[in-house]
Amino acid sequence: MIFCRELLRVLAVIGLTGAILSGPALGGELPQKGDSLAAFELLSPAAEKDRAYLGITKPAFRLPDIRSKLLLLEVIGVYCPVCYRQAPIFNNLYNRIEKSSLKGKVKMLALAAGGNQMEIQSLNEQKQYSFPIAPDPSFDAHKLLGEPRTPFTLLLSPEGKVLYTHMGVIEDLDAFWKIITELTR
Repeated sequence: MIFCRELLRVLAVIGLTGAILSGPALGGELPQKGDSLAAFELLSPAAEKDRAYLGITKPAFRLPDIRSKLLLLEVIGVYCPVCYRQAPIFNNLYNRIEKSSLKGKVKMLALAAGGNQMEIQSLNEQKQYSFPIAPDPSFDAHKLLGEPRTPFTLLLSPEGKVLYTHMGVIEDLDAFWKIITELTR
């Protein structure tokens, strides 16, 4: 009888661990197209050029504070190898936006889930990302977004309505560019 209880307890722990590693996010459901994000505050990027690009002046801000027709929010992990694979693709996207008629209409922001200012500074020194990165050292915003795996891409309206989501690397930049241009019409 004792052996059976121990076996059940071990199986329960293994089952719970499996659910945590492979099941739905503990923070809730991931945002889907048509959802409106709950209001949350982020710490401003440390670099002045990044704050100027986003149009923010305070130490903390909300996504609607960013003046644009469309916001690309990229949830990243500072040690995420998949995010490192996506970074050059999105750096190309950022440069493409900035050289096109979409400049000023589309803004890009990375949210470093669990990342602190020192880790972001290291990413900036390595020139890993061309666009601003906001720290989320306590995973607060990450939890409000349903604790997505990274990278997780959202396209948002100025009011925070979710217009598009994608989990993982966006391989076809031209197809994604088409989605962005259609959403800014």
